[in-house]
This record gives sequence, C-alpha cells and structure tokens, in this order.
Amino acid sequence: MAFAEIRFVKREIEDLLKTSGNSLAASSREILEFADKELDSLQEIAKGLIPWSRADITLRSQISKLGNVLKQHAPQSESSGDPIIPKIHQELVQLKTTGEKYIEELYNSLSEKDDEEEDCDSPRTNSGEEMVGLVYEFNKLKSRLRISWSKSTQVTALVGMAGIGKTTLARKLFEDPNLADHFECRVWVTIGKECKFKEIPRRILAELNGEVIEEGDEDVTALRLKESLKDKRFLIVLDDVWDKYMMYHLHSSYQYERNGLKDALQDKIKGSQILFTTRLHQVDEYNVPHSSGLMIVRLLNEEESWDLLRIRVFGAESYPFQLEKFGKKIVDKCDGLPLIIIAVANLLSEEEKTVEYWAEVAGHKNHQIFMDAYDEILKVLLPSYTYIPKLLRMCFLYMGIFPRKYDISRSKLIDMWDADGFLEEKTYQLLYPSASKCLEELVSSSLVMVNEKTIDDSGRLGAKQIKTCRLHSSLWQLSNKQARKSKFCHVLSTSNDAFGECIESQCRLSFHNNVLFGIKEVCESVEDNCASTAHSLLCYGPLHKYQVPMCFGLRLLRKLDALRIRFYEFPMEVLGLVQLRYLALTLNGELPVSISQLSNLQFLIVNQYFSIRSDEDPVHLPREIWDMKELKQIQVMGSDLPHPCGASLERLLTLSNVSVHSCSEAVLKGMPNLKKLGIQIKLDVDDDNDNGSPLSCFDHISHLSNLKSLKCAVMNPEVVIPSLTPMSIFPRNLTKLSLSGMGYPWKETSKISSLPCLQVLKLRNYAFQGPEWEVEEQAFSLLTILIIEDTDLEDWKIGRGSFDDLETLTMKHCYNLERIHGEFGGFLGGIKLVDCNPLGAVQMKKATQDWKVDVHSSWEDRKHKP
Repeated sequence: MAFAEIRFVKREIEDLLKTSGNSLAASSREILEFADKELDSLQEIAKGLIPWSRADITLRSQISKLGNVLKQHAPQSESSGDPIIPKIHQELVQLKTTGEKYIEELYNSLSEKDDEEEDCDSPRTNSGEEMVGLVYEFNKLKSRLRISWSKSTQVTALVGMAGIGKTTLARKLFEDPNLADHFECRVWVTIGKECKFKEIPRRILAELNGEVIEEGDEDVTALRLKESLKDKRFLIVLDDVWDKYMMYHLHSSYQYERNGLKDALQDKIKGSQILFTTRLHQVDEYNVPHSSGLMIVRLLNEEESWDLLRIRVFGAESYPFQLEKFGKKIVDKCDGLPLIIIAVANLLSEEEKTVEYWAEVAGHKNHQIFMDAYDEILKVLLPSYTYIPKLLRMCFLYMGIFPRKYDISRSKLIDMWDADGFLEEKTYQLLYPSASKCLEELVSSSLVMVNEKTIDDSGRLGAKQIKTCRLHSSLWQLSNKQARKSKFCHVLSTSNDAFGECIESQCRLSFHNNVLFGIKEVCESVEDNCASTAHSLLCYGPLHKYQVPMCFGLRLLRKLDALRIRFYEFPMEVLGLVQLRYLALTLNGELPVSISQLSNLQFLIVNQYFSIRSDEDPVHLPREIWDMKELKQIQVMGSDLPHPCGASLERLLTLSNVSVHSCSEAVLKGMPNLKKLGIQIKLDVDDDNDNGSPLSCFDHISHLSNLKSLKCAVMNPEVVIPSLTPMSIFPRNLTKLSLSGMGYPWKETSKISSLPCLQVLKLRNYAFQGPEWEVEEQAFSLLTILIIEDTDLEDWKIGRGSFDDLETLTMKHCYNLERIHGEFGGFLGGIKLVDCNPLGAVQMKKATQDWKVDVHSSWEDRKHKP
C-alpha cells in the first residue's frame, strides 16, 4: 500500500521535473529534487511494513496528501510566486516528524517475526560472553542499526565508565543473527589508548580482508578501504576508542571536517553503520558536547545485578533461596557495575555457598572478597585515571577524601579545591580556566557520576550545572589507593590506619571515624608522621556528640573541616594555624575577637549544635571580622554582623544563615560583590510597621547589583504579623530565589514575576498565602524550576504566555488546591505532586496539556516500604 503510493508520487515528481523544463523556478526544482530523495528513504521503510497495518495506512495517507499538493500546484510557474515550495515543505516536515514512529512500528513488527523464527535472539544468551540486563537498550540499538531514516552512514557511540558493559553490549549486537543477515560486511576492530586516528583505516583493512599495509600514505590507505567497502552495506565496530573527537571526525553533520577515514566510510545508498565504544563523552571542534547518536550505558538495577551474580555463581543450577537476601545485599555494595559484580561472583564461586558465609560477606563493605575483587579490576579502571592530565588526576584523587557513596556538593567541592590552591597555577589555567571546567572534564571522562543538576550560576538561559555528584564505589577505591600511594591523601577508618608506612608524610588526612581522635596514640602518630607535610585535616565520620581532642599539632594546616565534631566553645588552638584558608566548625560559643589573626582565611563556616541552641543567646561575630580581607564565604547560623564602620569585604561572594539584623544598609554596602545571600528571620508579636518589620530588610537587598541567589526563611512562621509592609523590589540580576514563611498575599508575586533573569523559584511554608493566585500574562517568562510547598492556595489562574520556559514543577502539601485555570506555555519535563488534593491533580493534567503528572502520597509510600 504505502510502497505503491510512494512509487506513484515519485513518478509524478519526475514527470513534473521533465515537462516543466525552464518554466519551473530554480527554488521549486531544488525542493522537488529534495522531495524525490526523501521519498527514496521512505520507500525503504515502507518495504518492511506489514500491509494494512496502522503504520502502513498512516504512511500511505501522508504520502497521498503530498501527492495532492503536487497535483494542485503542478501548473504553477516562476511568475506565480512558487506557492509549491511552502506546501511541499510543510508535508515533508510532517513526514520527517512522524518518521521515527514508522521506524519503531517497523521494528516492532520485525522483532515479533524474529521471535518466532529465532529462539536465540534474547540478549541473555550469547555464543560468547553472556549479557545480563540492558534489554531495552539492546532492542533500541538493534532497531537503530537495522533501520535508518537516513541512507548515509550512521554513527553511534556507546559511552560509559570502565566495566559497565559497553563492549559486551556491542559484541552482542555484532553477533546478533538478524544483524548479521542485514549487513553484507561486518568488521570488529579493537582500538585502545595507543592507536592513533590515522592507523584506524589500516586496522579495518586488516580485519576486513587480511590485507596488511605498511605505514605510509594515509590517502592511499583510505582509498583502498573505500574500494573494499564499495557497494556493500557494512557494520564497523570500533571498540575501546580513546578519542573524544571521534564523533566529530566521523559524523556527517560536521561537513567541514574532512579526513580519509570519514570519506572511506561514507555510504550514501545502503545505510551502513559505524558503532564505537568509549569512556569519553564526545565533543566537537569547540568542545561543545555532542548528543545526537550517543547512548550513555547505564548501571544495572538491583534485579539485574542479582541475576548477573546468580548466573555467574550457580549457572543454570538451582540455588538455596535463603542466599537471595544476602546476595542482593552483596550486589548492592557493587553499585550496579557488571565488572565488579563478575569479579565478586568469581570469588564467591570458590567459597562455601552457605548462608553464614554470604551473610558475613554482605555485612562488611570492606570484606576481603570485595578488596580482592577491587584489586582484580584495577587494571581495567586504571587507564581512565592515567589518561587524564595531572591537574584532573589531583581533582579526582581529592574526591576520594569523602566517604564512599557520599553525595558531594559541587559548591563545597569547588570551594575546597580553591582553598587547596592547586588550581592557581597559570599552566593549568590555560587548559582549565575554572574549577567547574575541571569537574565537567571528570564527568566527561566517566570518572564522576552526576546525581543532580541545577541552573548554571552564570545565569545563561537554559544552561545547567552540576549540583551534586559522587564517585562510583569502585572508582572510590581506585582514588583512595592512588592517593595513599602518592601521599596525596590518606583515609583513616580504623586505628590501624594511623600506623606504619601508609601514614608517613601524607599531605591530606581524612578521618571517616571521628572516635579515632579520642585515641591518644592515634593523634600522636598522626602528628609525628605528618607535622611537616599535612595541610588538610578533614572529619567526615558520623556526627560526634561529644568534644574530642584534635590534631592541632599539624601547624601547616590550610583546611580544617570539623563540622561533624561538636565543640563546646571555640578551640583557641586554631588561632595558631595561621595558614588556614578553610575553617568549618560546629560549636555553641562565640567566635573570639582574635579570629582576625587568621588573616589568610577565605572560608568561615560555623554551625550550631541544635539540641542546645538558644534563641535568646545568639552568636555574634566580632567587629574584627571586617579586617579579614581574604574572606570569600561567611556561613554562620542566625548570627549578627556588626556595623562595618566604613570597612568592606571586597572579595566576599557568599553570606549564608545570618540573621535579618545583618542586612542593614551599612553591612550590605560593605559587601559590594556579594552573589549569594541566605537570611534567617525571627518574627516577634511586637513587630509592627512603626518599629520596622524584620521583612523591611528587603529594602536594602535591592541595591546588591551582583546578587544571583537569595534565600530568606522565617524561622517561626507560626507568628503572624497582621499588617505587613508591601514586598520590596528584588535585585534584577537574581537567577534563584527561595522564600519561606513570609506570609505575603499572592498579589505581591507580581514583583517577582517581572525579574528578567529569574530561573528558579522556591516558595515554601506559606511564603505567600491566600485562596487565589492570579498570574499575569507573560509572567515568569524565563522560569525553569518552580517549587511550591505548604500553602492554602485553592484557585490558581495562569495568564496567557506565562511560565513559557518551565521545565520542572513540584507541589507538596497543597491540600486545598482544586482549580487551575489556563495552561502552562512551556514544555514541562517533570511534574510532581506530593500529598496534594486529588482534584488539583486532575486540573494539573488539563493545565499541562496532558503531560504525565507524577502523583505521590507519602502515606502510600510508607505503606509500601519493606
């Protein structure tokens, strides 16, 4: 059906081109020739469609419409203004838009046929190495390789960390019987780190027909390869590629990139395929990430991990069902990486398969089974580390100071890199101008996993940056081993870690067990062995409720992070650490006047121990804080800054968790370059407009022209001030705004909606209140993230053109919301309702044009927890 219709329309186009002669405008002739070529691609797809299937009928209908347009405008000539162009172009766009649907339809029909004909087509069976999991990914790639919208050579990259299964997945595709029948020629070439790009054509030729060509003229080699592949539909797999520009070198979309390999592999008729595996995310000539044609290979989920372990240990044999519980705990420590799961399984298969032994392994993350497995896979992981430049290796090693599976805040990580100073060298600044760039490079090298992203600090529209990240457990082991070996950093988890050669001359010490500070011998050993080398003392064990001694004998410390240890009062020994750049403490006392002796300090972070916190006895920062000119960040809890008396902190970028009294006009004028501000507000029933509401602090914030992020939270929102002053105007450059407990009427949001750069808005705990929120037209035009929690809102009216760029909407505890009028203008990638009125969920689906709305109930979630 569709195939015959395409042939008919093609004949009409050919007739029109022949009979029109010179009377047809050049632009019309060009688009008709383009349409003819596009119909060739559709014809290949139509050949495989099941006659009278839904896809076949739909495709025929679309082709018929294109034919009608041609008939209607065939008599038009150059003088008529070429109305044929927009009409035909419109139909072609519609055809291309729905093309992927036809391809998927064709694949489904073919896969059903394959299942009937081939019993060995499951990705869980293989003539070689068995592959477990990634069924969806296998089917999606198989579809892509067999059916291509474009007939030119298509390039696909499998990207992921070492040991994640890229090669296994590629091998499964390469050996698939259906793909073997589809391609006339298949070639598998292992590349590796040492192989240069110009050597690849010779390697392909050698695998293709055993032809060995000596090094010499690359053009001759490429020409010979082109002749060998001529008129053949081929599949070439390049395994283990170490070139982040490989997609740029081969992909047809980069028209100005010319090389012999690309020219030799270009097939514009048969629909040939190139598939390559790599640990490196692909970029173009300007280092802009390439997204088309990439598949990021994921980690295995819990069930897939258990299946892989079970099959490797027991094969097809039955197994004691009591082992499954502990087996799943064991694979949980493998973090879904097939390589480590297989290594652990091989070791388990040599031991007793008893409940007692498996329970012992499952109960200890540092069990010898895991340690031996990590040692086994080191040779596979190590190339990822040795490949990157020295600076990135230091950044990677630094991430190992945090505990295993620890979600690392990007902002904290970059602050600590900054305080460490190894990003300051000019040689490195040429390659990596910022710490953010270093982190992005580690992600691109598949060494760091991204947990969460947020809006970019630069404020660029649509730009995202990492919010939290972490190391995979196997890479965490690699980082720790290399750091300890190179004396870069040493992690102390037990008392044994404080003795022997491992502790000698270490530069950074990270305690993952804070109790160790209470052992006199441990502190003495640390100070004796590291006094002249250690410049970082970091405490990341569980929160310690009682004060313990610290290793203050390490006089060269530049960083002291002791937030996880409680101090009753400020430890005066800290004042002797004159090189400190980063100081983080948890204490309930006040900072001493002599804090200014730490003249090199850049980051000052002070938390309070909440269980004994007193609102009547707040922490006051001393006047001398204004003498500390190197400060970039001050983060204290509910504290007051004194009057600057004309002083200023020009380098201060972040001021967090301060009280409203620290936001006077004089104080804020002393911080002209402030980019991030966090305020804690305590309301009082005696506050009124005559005496000045605490919320009047906003009057001074508006003058901070460099402010990008503002967070204001009322700490006791149960205290309601009956008469509030109108909301002040916020700084125009704000990109992120978080408000909590303010109690303003919804109409005051008009002063927020007009902010030209605002992209993230979080409204929590009755930040605004009232039953109705009417959003003006064209409001919040650049907002991408909106979070609303705990509100009495009942009726939400959305003006036309509002929220045009909204990507994520989250609403929690909006029990009264029943009506939503209007529609969101943007494409919402995520809509989440938690503990909201069911009527509101129905209205949300209408307002979001039937995009999927994820509805959660915390009560139901708790019921289903094991």
